[in-house]
Amino acid sequence: MSPTAQLNDTCINGCATLLYSTFLPTASSCAIFSTHDLPCIRFNAEDDVLWHNLLWTRFWEKPIWILPIHCSLPVGHWVLCTISFHSRQLFLFDSLAEQNPWRNDIKDIMQLISRLSHMATRRLGTTHQDQGNWTAYPMSLEPCQTNGHDCGVWVLAQMAAILRGYEITGIEEHDINLFRHFLSVLIHRVAVLA
Repeated sequence: MSPTAQLNDTCINGCATLLYSTFLPTASSCAIFSTHDLPCIRFNAEDDVLWHNLLWTRFWEKPIWILPIHCSLPVGHWVLCTISFHSRQLFLFDSLAEQNPWRNDIKDIMQLISRLSHMATRRLGTTHQDQGNWTAYPMSLEPCQTNGHDCGVWVLAQMAAILRGYEITGIEEHDINLFRHFLSVLIHRVAVLA
């Protein structure tokens, strides 16, 4: 993994899976969504498609959902939303500390929560998890990234913190290459075992 490579959706999704398995059993309270799940909501995918894509996460049992999001405008950028059902809060992590792009994302995230909650109720008889007022909070008001290539690594660092039971990553910009190296080690370990 190059020290300046931008991560694509395959990297984000694959590394998310590796982080989940690395941080079990603590991570088992979280459902990690794919980078493709929010676009399914945006493009009105059928319920059967959503259910098929997300069944394996057992999202209806998890109090925390982790949702990586790709923001394509004005330039490609990765952000992360942590959805907490206990507190009815959305925690929005953006390594550039942008807040304006979140307005449309929050509507889509709430649509995702509502649709999945209703699907789980219809198919499994669970209670609605989406009921009540929700609030959204930025995780950082100051940028932690000054370059144009590490946003995906920052999203994975934040994801690792959540999977370990923390609210926010303690990594600072001068340490982000160490975390990138950690991800590389995880990937190589899986490649050796395969």
